[in-house]
Amino acid sequence: MKLEFKNLGPWIFGDEQLKRFTQDSPVMPDVWLEYGARPTGTIDLLLEPHEETTTGALARAVLEADHSPDRPAALELAYNGSHVAVRLSFTQMLRSVLPLSEWWQEHLWPGDTESVAAILDARRAEIIAGLQEPMREQGRRPTDVGELSGTLIWFAGLIGRITWEAAHPDDDQPDDEPPEGLTYDLLVDLAAETLGDLPRVPPPGRPLLWSVNRNRPARPALWRSRNTIKADAATLLFSLRCNDICWAVIDSGVDATHPAFTLRGPDGKPTEKSRVRATYDFTRLRRILAGTDAERDTLGGEAARQRKEIEARLRSGQAVDWGLLKDQLAIDHDPATYAPPKHEHGTHVAGILAADWLATDSEPARKNDVRGICPDIGIYDLRVFDDSGAGDEFAILAALQFVRWLNVNSPTPVLHGVNLSLSLDHEVGSFACGRTPICEECERLIGSGTVVVAAAGNEGRAFISMASGMTEGYRQMSITDPGNASGVITVGATHRHQPHTYGVSYFSSRGPTGDGRCKPDLVAPGEKITGPVPGGGLKSLDGTSMAAPHVSGAAALILARHPELIGQPAEIKRVLTATATDLGRERYFQGSGVVDALRAIQSV
Repeated sequence: MKLEFKNLGPWIFGDEQLKRFTQDSPVMPDVWLEYGARPTGTIDLLLEPHEETTTGALARAVLEADHSPDRPAALELAYNGSHVAVRLSFTQMLRSVLPLSEWWQEHLWPGDTESVAAILDARRAEIIAGLQEPMREQGRRPTDVGELSGTLIWFAGLIGRITWEAAHPDDDQPDDEPPEGLTYDLLVDLAAETLGDLPRVPPPGRPLLWSVNRNRPARPALWRSRNTIKADAATLLFSLRCNDICWAVIDSGVDATHPAFTLRGPDGKPTEKSRVRATYDFTRLRRILAGTDAERDTLGGEAARQRKEIEARLRSGQAVDWGLLKDQLAIDHDPATYAPPKHEHGTHVAGILAADWLATDSEPARKNDVRGICPDIGIYDLRVFDDSGAGDEFAILAALQFVRWLNVNSPTPVLHGVNLSLSLDHEVGSFACGRTPICEECERLIGSGTVVVAAAGNEGRAFISMASGMTEGYRQMSITDPGNASGVITVGATHRHQPHTYGVSYFSSRGPTGDGRCKPDLVAPGEKITGPVPGGGLKSLDGTSMAAPHVSGAAALILARHPELIGQPAEIKRVLTATATDLGRERYFQGSGVVDALRAIQSV
């Protein structure tokens, strides 16, 4: 049995009841736990820079820890405007990254310490005494002159414990600590061996690192449902057109060749153009920055020059230049070279928002018209999930920053809103609710004037482990990120055309948030929603992923009717929640109720 939470948790958090579920080091608890489970492997990390520096400077410092020329590729190192993504072993994280933090330089070691190994050797007896029951835990300040802090003793014990595990990967772990053969004296030896001759304050002697987080994995979380939120009535009553509105679908990709996204001409007939105005593949971003992209050696001309400049900027620690990266991330819609995405999720989500596939078209959609909430809206396809549907937080952060860059560098908004039909689990031990990297990036995007709509998550019902065995049950406080962000419009799911009868979908995540805020904000149809999938087909899917684009569409309709509200996402959220239809369900299940596009438009 590997080192599990029950074995390593007390070393991180302490074992007292009602102990706060956090800790003081820049390394988040889930990172320590992951290294405990895989002490000999590498972990994909997100490094957040100190407020006094930049991601470029932090990335350069990590690279300079080892001067081998293939360092970016070996570490899969890349950075965006807020975080550095890098894959590191436990020893690399300790030796190359942690000394760059203010915590290491100012708060961990005694002020007169020059060498880490020297203090561990000179103060061995005090460290061993502090590790014994009751352990001198992190956060305890020295009470006597010259006494070591509890944080240093805690740190030495934790490093020694994980290092011991790396040398004994196949040993069973007893419930009682320490395992047989592991003494406190050995813990100090192992910590000293791992940290070696690291200086207390490495060059350049100023803090570059703020926190070390896991690069969390992300997962992808209609004709009748359009009527449910009254999008059909709103469009007819006000003769609404959304052709001047554009929405980003941050997902697994939108099939620009699907007839559901064809641009219609003045005569209403389909043209050869697509309403998917541009496609950018952020799953390639990290490989491009690290110099491991498969196309790197086949590029020529301007593309090759740009690639060399991008890699040079990374090595020199300069800021991310989206102007350079834009062309490298773009996917050309040329029919001769364009390959539709293989994963169906993004095309389906975009179809709920924007499909326009009539039964009278030359390529008919069965016997029914397939129309999204805004059948003439423009779409930007920002891909953050690969062909298998796998993605991570770094790619999503980059896509959100790219949207902000596009809007800031244009006299009028390029993108009016973003749809995030995806989920990341909130790591309770590492972040305050709504304060994770992706939540904060969403708040920055909202602050710049862009509407952000996110799925609440599909964690409302789950298997629960009990003393008598496994059982199914409903979960409260199950909202996922980025739905936990305060300014985001967080959307749960309901039945596609009988929401009053069926209420909130059994799978839809429920509130409140972990810190007591009301979420979700709204519900929308999310059961058996029919929409386009790559290759020209249709499919019915379930999930809050399907509910979110209904609300994105309602927000776009408001902007089309009342363009003076463009750039005011908080007001769009207020209008949508104030005019929703109450389903008579618990507030933390339904939010304000099911979105009502017609009433929202009429209320302004």
